[in-house]
Amino acid sequence: MDVLTVGMMVWDIPIAPVPKGIFEMEKAEITAPEPTTGGDALNVAVTLAKLGGKPAVAGRLGLDANGDAVLKKTEEAGVDISQVIRDGEGRTAVSYLLIDEEGEKHALSDTQIYHRLTAEDVSDEAIARSRLVYFGSAFQMGQMDRGGILKLFKRAHDFGKWTAMDTALADDTADREVLLEQLAPALGETDVFLPSYKEAVHLSGEETPEKIAEFFQPFGIRIFGVKLGGEGCYLTDYQEAYRLPCFSDFPVKDTTGAGDSFVGGFLRGFLAGWDLESCGRFACAVAAHNVSAKGAAAGVPDFDTVLRFLTKKGFEMKKGFERKKREESK
Repeated sequence: MDVLTVGMMVWDIPIAPVPKGIFEMEKAEITAPEPTTGGDALNVAVTLAKLGGKPAVAGRLGLDANGDAVLKKTEEAGVDISQVIRDGEGRTAVSYLLIDEEGEKHALSDTQIYHRLTAEDVSDEAIARSRLVYFGSAFQMGQMDRGGILKLFKRAHDFGKWTAMDTALADDTADREVLLEQLAPALGETDVFLPSYKEAVHLSGEETPEKIAEFFQPFGIRIFGVKLGGEGCYLTDYQEAYRLPCFSDFPVKDTTGAGDSFVGGFLRGFLAGWDLESCGRFACAVAAHNVSAKGAAAGVPDFDTVLRFLTKKGFEMKKGFERKKREESK
């Protein structure tokens, strides 16, 4: 196992194309829905598996048909499911993804089971077998937000593992100070932090990626990045910084999971020991491929396909330093 992803596991039901004026219409024709897996932790795990990694996912699924379907597809994707808990008191999370004519996603979700996940659900054995522990759902899981992420990451660091985190802020009107107070302890144990631009702006109160990065530096984050959607990404290790454009070579059919495929691509390069710029370009290329297909990770190609694409663009993946154990990089 190279990456243990912890957090959201969802049964996604995409509905497309949804006209923006649907509530003014009596009926609209859609293509046949093709349900698939989703959720930050699971999307990142599936992305890593498609890129040749050896991921495991930890989360909760209900003892229901949707849970059976998620587990089956997850295992078929090559993801280790030994850390998945089947919860007899909760329903598997379900999201109805309304995808408009431009490929943008709007979700209707039942995710109450998220709040049942705890840090204790993740075994020491799984952490010990990983190289990096990723939590992708800050602000979505009650018990994890209230100290669970901190406990998980402290245990990861005790084992000498890297930690990475993303956020999933659904309510951009939530009080910034309250959110920061809640997240700050976990940020102190986070090595790689990759929020979206919208979330980063809300948390920091700043608007430019450079200023946002300055805001988060005192927390001790080693690598900070902002996902900029169609504009690419900003990455810094607080020694060097890069603003990298996205690749527009592919038609946008579905933006579901775009950010998660970026994170998966970044972590794949990070653990390969590439430098920061190479990790960012690889991640942008993975996300660009992914949005060309319907489904949270349906468009993610294999590792060699991404490398060939980047080579044709004139980019070479360069080594940074070997990332073995976290303490060895100090």
